[in-house]
Amino acid sequence: MNKQEIIEHLNKYVDQIVEEHKFKLFDRYVKSKKVKFVACSVAPNLEYTFMTGKTITGGHTVKIFDRLGKREPQRIECSCADWTYRLKKEQKPCKHIFALIERYQTKRTELTKLKGE
Repeated sequence: MNKQEIIEHLNKYVDQIVEEHKFKLFDRYVKSKKVKFVACSVAPNLEYTFMTGKTITGGHTVKIFDRLGKREPQRIECSCADWTYRLKKEQKPCKHIFALIERYQTKRTELTKLKGE
């Protein structure tokens, strides 16, 4: 699997998260517009691809794992209290996860240019 296929797989996973939860969790989705990040990164690997981000306020760490193999499933994580105590079991995104996804979606064109290199 080449980098283009890895990034396309990640794009599908991220779109799936947004489409599945955006309307059910509209309030959190709207609040995610206010979340800002200090640092974000995407690491495309053959076994798994992950995105990480650290928020400015609160210093929450957000992670999205896209597993290609069957060993571990795709998953999302956040270090905020809302995620830890309420949303983790059902894998429903908190506002920080929505914000990281939105940031990734705005940078997609830059990643698409990189995959050709």
